[in-house]
Amino acid sequence: MKIKEALQSGYEKLVLNSDSSRLDAELILSHVLDRPATFLLAHDDAEMSFFTLWKYLRLIEKRRKGIPVSYLTGHREFYGLDFEINEHVLVPRPDTEILVDCVVEYLNNDQCPMSNVQLLDVGTGSACIPISILKNVSKINAIATEISRPAIKIAQENVKKHHLKGRIKLYKSDLLESVPLRLFDDKNVIVTANLPYIPTQFQIDPSTKYEPDVALYGGEDGLDIYKRLVEQLEEIKPKAIFFELFEHQIAILCEYMPDYELKYAKNMTGDAKCLHLALKI
Repeated sequence: MKIKEALQSGYEKLVLNSDSSRLDAELILSHVLDRPATFLLAHDDAEMSFFTLWKYLRLIEKRRKGIPVSYLTGHREFYGLDFEINEHVLVPRPDTEILVDCVVEYLNNDQCPMSNVQLLDVGTGSACIPISILKNVSKINAIATEISRPAIKIAQENVKKHHLKGRIKLYKSDLLESVPLRLFDDKNVIVTANLPYIPTQFQIDPSTKYEPDVALYGGEDGLDIYKRLVEQLEEIKPKAIFFELFEHQIAILCEYMPDYELKYAKNMTGDAKCLHLALKI
């Protein structure tokens, strides 16, 4: 079978199960051939071996069942960077790119206290947030926490891949419980977090059933984990806080943070928001 025929076959198999069926087929075939998408276009008349075709169609069938493409290929592009991904971490989404945008803009603003800045990313997963920020903001370091040991391994791989071992320190920790708070003494701490914020009974995309529940669900109102983090942050008193959550959760969470004022809640795709809170002067 030729490459163009394989792509058409993959597209037809996925069209009823994916909103991005053509792109999915291209990404999967690029992965199987270990070639960029441009290669597929330039060599669409090339014949595929039986074994290559078998691997490709096997992954297409898994995608048809709803398994995310990133779990099938082991990669995901986020904020213009390539990240290692597996079933132990949440697949990075466009919503979170907007959160990174907000933080990068804040840190590169002349009004930001750039001296002694310490980025703290809680529940880092693949470490896509701190890595993306540090690749776009110089002269700052990050501490990132993650409760899942398998997720920590993926985060370590990504930190190494992007040559940031000297700037990002990873802690296996339930939020901040295992992190020495003295690390934040005399620092202007900037907190980022994309913690589980989906209410337990909330109806979400069926494809998320393949992603770890610990990275998705946050209790009855979706804020159980954020509320715990807010309590732990009281001792640190971060200069600014950036959270990802739903619009209807903003007022609830702000009640737990009387020392902070809402700077903005920026629209993301769908109903998710990037919430920016600043310490009151």
